[in-house]
Amino acid sequence: MAKSKYEKYVVRKPAIIKADYSEEVPKTEKIPLRTPVDTGPMVIFSKDFVPEANSIVEYGIVSGDMTIGDGSFVSKHKHDYEEIFMFLGTNPKDPRDLGAEVEFWIGEGKDQEKIVFTTSSSIYIPPGVAHFPQIWRNVRRPVFTVVIMPSTGKKVLKPASTK
Repeated sequence: MAKSKYEKYVVRKPAIIKADYSEEVPKTEKIPLRTPVDTGPMVIFSKDFVPEANSIVEYGIVSGDMTIGDGSFVSKHKHDYEEIFMFLGTNPKDPRDLGAEVEFWIGEGKDQEKIVFTTSSSIYIPPGVAHFPQIWRNVRRPVFTVVIMPSTGKKVLKPASTK
């Protein structure tokens, strides 16, 4: 059978984002956990996989209470491109139930706001808007997360005000 002319567009193994934001495709099929309750972000689509692409898609699984953006991995930051965060519940009887409570911070200074949700949700972050931390509480079942950066070929974090 001839090799598919479209196989070059298929990504079968995600890259793990390391603490310095470099990417590494694991040598084994086992996905290492960043913490006991979090896979950390994994890149499933980017220019590194498909050179013609100008988008990045990350995903991960959160299975317990934790804080993302507490300074240990990523702190409050912004980009010159948009991001779409998706938080997807895994209850097949009620996929709208997130199975957790998430506190997501957007903005900085006097414009900073806390968004709290318990349902499967998405959050759009416009270019230049600071975001993080994410505080996960009452995680009752794993939550699937997806981050889409539709118009950038390279991920660049710029520190935001911590005031």
